Amino acid sequence: MSVIIDLDRLKDRLSPEQLEQLHDAAAVHQAQANIEFRVAKVEDNVIHIETTQTETRSGKYAKEAALVKKTHEVFDKWLPNVELQIHVFPHLPSPATVVTTAWLEKMMNEKGVRIKQIAFETGVDRESIADWVAGKRSMSQIVKAMFYFYLSR
Repeated sequence: MSVIIDLDRLKDRLSPEQLEQLHDAAAVHQAQANIEFRVAKVEDNVIHIETTQTETRSGKYAKEAALVKKTHEVFDKWLPNVELQIHVFPHLPSPATVVTTAWLEKMMNEKGVRIKQIAFETGVDRESIADWVAGKRSMSQIVKAMFYFYLSR
């Protein structure tokens, strides 16, 4: 399977060797920055490419202009006489990433919410909530999302 989704849409324009080289160029960006490409549409002299960056371990993300540049780096060499219409989808971090024990304490104080109330309204046991609030237990992304949406209303 190719790291470029729907790469087979270019098989009428590129040789199998060129398709492999294009795949290899895209694989570098996927491995280094979790950037994915998709050949969305092929018209006469226009090719629509979608470029998406998903979550990375480093937490560093490319801006739209950088994603456009990286797309050109991958495709221009093999498609020099074609107009590339590039549609980028940069990584948008989850709003729940702000949730920490300090954030929980601050928001609970601002809203006047107690552990007992959160437990009653969410159905989650009080001991677990108390452990998350005190930092005795690490919070999964789902738990952070629960707290974020509960306390941000």
